[in-house]
Amino acid sequence: MSEPIRTSNSAIHEESWRVRPLRGPDRAGRPLGAGVLLPGGLVLTCAHVVLMRPDSSGIRTPLEEVYVDVPHAPAGHTPEPLRARLLREYLVMPTGQYGGDLALLKLDQEPAVPHAVLHRQIPARGDMVHFTGYPEDLPGGEHLDARLMGRGGPAPTPEWVQLDALNAPYVVRRGYSGCAVVHSRSRRVIGIVAHQFGTPQARVRRDHAYMIPTETVLKHLPLERLGLTVTGKPAVSHDVAVAHDRTASGRVPGLHRRLTRWLDGAPDTDPVEPVFAGEGEHDVLHTVRSVLTLADREQSPPEAPPARGSATGPAQVTGEPQAGSIDIAVDATNRTVAGLARDAADRIGLDPPTDGPPGGADGDLLGRIAAESPPLIAAFLSVDRSASTDDEMLRLLSALLSHGQSRLLLVFSDPRSPLLARVRDELLGPDWAARRTERLGTRVSRLAETEQRLRQLSGRRPAALAPRLRRMLEQLGPAGPLNGSAEQPHALFRCAVDIEAALLDAETAEEELTGPAGPREFVVGPPGDGLTDLPAVAVRDPDALVTEQAGDRLAGGERLHQQYEVVGPIGQGSHGKVYLARDLLLENRPVALKGILDPGDPAAVLQAHQERLRLVSLNHPSVIRVVNYARHERTSAEFIVMEFADGASLSWVGSRIARSVEPFAGPRVREFIVVYGLLVLEALDHLHGEEKLVYGDLSLTNVLHCGTGIKLIDVAGVREPGAPGPVSHRPPESGPDGGMTTAGDLYTVGAVLGELLAKDPAPPSDLGTESLRRALSRATATDPRRRYASAQEMAVQLRGVLRELRSLRLDEETFEPSPLFHSAAIALDGRLGKPPPLERWRADGTADRLGAHVPEPAEAAVALPVPKADVRDPNWKELQRTSYDDPAGLLQLSDEWLPSPELHLLRCRLHLELAGVRRHGRDKELVTAAVELERAGRLLGDRARYDWRLDWHQGLAQLAHGRLHRALNCFDTVYAAIPGEYAPKLALGYCHEKLADEWRTGERADAPEAPAAREAHEQQAMLFYDAVWRRNHALGAAAFGLARIHLARHSPDRALASLDGVPPDSRHRTAARTAMVRIHAGTPQVASAVRAHAALHRLAGHEGLTDPQAQERLTAELLEQLLELVRSQGAGVLERMRAALPASVPLPRTERELRERLSASYRRLAKQVPDTDTAAGAALAEALLDNAYSTRPLGLRHARHHDRGPWLRRLTPGGRS
Repeated sequence: MSEPIRTSNSAIHEESWRVRPLRGPDRAGRPLGAGVLLPGGLVLTCAHVVLMRPDSSGIRTPLEEVYVDVPHAPAGHTPEPLRARLLREYLVMPTGQYGGDLALLKLDQEPAVPHAVLHRQIPARGDMVHFTGYPEDLPGGEHLDARLMGRGGPAPTPEWVQLDALNAPYVVRRGYSGCAVVHSRSRRVIGIVAHQFGTPQARVRRDHAYMIPTETVLKHLPLERLGLTVTGKPAVSHDVAVAHDRTASGRVPGLHRRLTRWLDGAPDTDPVEPVFAGEGEHDVLHTVRSVLTLADREQSPPEAPPARGSATGPAQVTGEPQAGSIDIAVDATNRTVAGLARDAADRIGLDPPTDGPPGGADGDLLGRIAAESPPLIAAFLSVDRSASTDDEMLRLLSALLSHGQSRLLLVFSDPRSPLLARVRDELLGPDWAARRTERLGTRVSRLAETEQRLRQLSGRRPAALAPRLRRMLEQLGPAGPLNGSAEQPHALFRCAVDIEAALLDAETAEEELTGPAGPREFVVGPPGDGLTDLPAVAVRDPDALVTEQAGDRLAGGERLHQQYEVVGPIGQGSHGKVYLARDLLLENRPVALKGILDPGDPAAVLQAHQERLRLVSLNHPSVIRVVNYARHERTSAEFIVMEFADGASLSWVGSRIARSVEPFAGPRVREFIVVYGLLVLEALDHLHGEEKLVYGDLSLTNVLHCGTGIKLIDVAGVREPGAPGPVSHRPPESGPDGGMTTAGDLYTVGAVLGELLAKDPAPPSDLGTESLRRALSRATATDPRRRYASAQEMAVQLRGVLRELRSLRLDEETFEPSPLFHSAAIALDGRLGKPPPLERWRADGTADRLGAHVPEPAEAAVALPVPKADVRDPNWKELQRTSYDDPAGLLQLSDEWLPSPELHLLRCRLHLELAGVRRHGRDKELVTAAVELERAGRLLGDRARYDWRLDWHQGLAQLAHGRLHRALNCFDTVYAAIPGEYAPKLALGYCHEKLADEWRTGERADAPEAPAAREAHEQQAMLFYDAVWRRNHALGAAAFGLARIHLARHSPDRALASLDGVPPDSRHRTAARTAMVRIHAGTPQVASAVRAHAALHRLAGHEGLTDPQAQERLTAELLEQLLELVRSQGAGVLERMRAALPASVPLPRTERELRERLSASYRRLAKQVPDTDTAAGAALAEALLDNAYSTRPLGLRHARHHDRGPWLRRLTPGGRS
């Protein structure tokens, strides 16, 4: 039976309901995360805790069964982890909008420990919280204090709250997700932790994490309906909130938008917002309640309902407030200030007094609210109808506003209320009216500009409301007759609502007139979570696409072959208009008709006939299908009958991207663009390979987003390579007649995707965007020989870019084996991933203790990934079967092979490897490597100018020479050629890291420009390393590169986070875990020592460190760290550490035992010295023995002249001592 795992530094009385989900029944296994034990044997955790790693398509499948350990169950009650099943109906997957991510587990049996009670409370910015997680390096638990930082995540509408750990040596990392967050003042559970490192749109520092508040949990999971008790009052009281299906905003759209902007903190709004909803103004009051409901984390609908249009106009998009933008909303009708204050105290997390008037002579509660309340947003409906006096109400409002960043929404029933007059004088301030009219004037100016654009777009003169509203403002302004009157606040409110309504109408009309199609003509659904998932797009009503009743050849109602009834023209193709028709024989199924360009030209008719025969044979899911042809009897015109493409053109998608309209907004837009490219390339590969044809006329209008895929339309332009035809994006080599080649088709793909990318108003400036731009740049190269050789080759690079974009966006590995490079065998750890060398204990004390140096360029030259051999090479078979440890031997064996480019590239690498290990003859090996590379280039002939493999090997050769800048240029050229690969980015990251190191330690370290140059290179190195590591956690070189940079920048927590991500299936896992032990050991803190001992215990027992000599060296380092702590903090350190670690971890009980162990460790290390016959070896062994005897209890040194063993007598000449 496994022994209990204790928690490091957290209060036991709070930990009884904290649990650890595990993959299997072994308590010593790696924790999946954390969880909260609820009544009924339920466990609340994050969804990603129970999701398996993504498969090749990016889909993460949930685990159906896990085990849950209850660390603080009474002895004998739960000796082993309990089995739990996932309740799939309550699984809420994480979203890219920093939302969702919840799961409920059901235990087979309920443990006999107290359960947690979730509590509703404002997750106020600045409030202190604490939590305990179970990271892999400390599975017994780790307690952290943190501060809430407001709504979290760079998404437009995040559901989570950001929290930052305080005074923690290490970051919130995997193992914390799902742990309960306890408010430090109220001592209540107010949410759970969700670990995430951010997205490229707004990079989140690694010391950030997120909390899923209780209100968000209740929004997604019906805990109260499951019989669970949740304490605390909801943000929006039940007498204010409205049902989900009644939150549509069509009643008073101008007010809806005004309140939304106020809740979201628009800069032109005031801290106190008066609203008026008198007797009979039910629509106004309903709109106020709807907006507040939408702003509530708990009661807002999972998806905000669409805005409701008026009876005479189109649907209007008013926008919705961010969930969590309201903290308190109550109806004050007949409520006392005492009751309202108690509600506020409950939401803030203050314990109200049991009796006594909060507003009386001893108004303790109002005083505490004023002193302790965080910044909050509160709304009081019917504030002038409370059961208390105006004085009492003003004291409450003033207390809530005592924090300078608080905001109040006050809904008055009577525009002439005495309370309103006092609010105006005491809370709004004397310049309130002037400030309000000035800000409303800015909104009127925006309305005037919108109306001017409308006139230009429509050619009509719509009603101009801006002048009338401006005149109304003048009446209410400082110089107007209503200034200072009792009617002024109500009049300003009505004017503000009218301005927003007019502006909303104008902007909606403008949106309908912009873009190739109105927004209501298509139905758009959200994308799935898969790697290549697109939003779903379909035509709402095909008949609505008809632009006029008749075209130049067909009119609505006409029939062809008594089968196809024309509806009308829907667009223009390269060969004339395209018509919508109905197939009367197939239940009026919509089809598209397209005629030949010139029916009077016999040559054109013959060409159309030949094309028709060719196009009918096309059969690919991404190419529009030609199903028939028909003749118009009256005009004898012939038409191709095609399937109706049920979707929108990419030009329509581009217009949505330009305006950031969901779902075509945010960082995922770039992934959609790449998926469009992959689907187009798949179709072109079919045309080029199977049909021996080119498409010729790719453009945004000729690619339709249909459903969750694409269709290439206008297939009348499909032709044989070199044949004339229409071209929208003409490559430089194409003649005036439009002759196209396969290289020209790939040029058009790059041009179309580049056109879409250019429409993104704010693409993230991360490496993913740069990789995408480089991929498209190669496709549109002026010289066709520099483009991709085939659609498949371009697709390979775009798939790599897609995985990089997704990894950067989600901080989620999207691994796929490289099609061009072998996996790297060497971690490039720079000795950090190895046990300390014995030289670390030299007597002079000059050895680098951690040894986290940047590897030398010659070492990097042979450690970077090796390109896979070209299958067309004559020696491909031999290269696949070759496995060698001796480069010199393989050079001899390969002498008999046929000359080929791959042979000479191999021999080039072998000579570079020999140059790195031979002290003599290094220059000769480098020269021979250059000769072999030149031979490979000669055999490639003309292809040598465009083959990235030569640039890669040239970069390796430059590294071997130590020419970092030249190597950097070579690898950058490779990056431009294969931007979807991680190998060139790894090489670029190394070059920048080494250049930064030279600016730090080299000859120019003291130069004035050194700090800026070092920082620039380090930032570039981290950019490349991070992109590689996020995409492939198993690649240790990237993790070690990031770790070295963070250590150089004195950020060991970030170094540990990088190394912690190296997965168990990586060949570099043991090295990464070794480095983590050494970093922990180098930090003189008790918490670090606890982690170091736990990590070494796990490393030796479960993570591959089987070498006893390596274990001994690491043990010596940890014992040295422990002795330093005892010297500085006393022997009590040992007892604290023993309480924090499992009993299976060996730890001294006393300082005497510690010294005895360390002394014995030094003696064992002395026996590891290999060359004691040399002076250096003898000195090192002597230093270790000196350490052993000086460390022993009583501090006695060893006697140099007595009873030395025979192995030590050999340290001096002749055996003399």
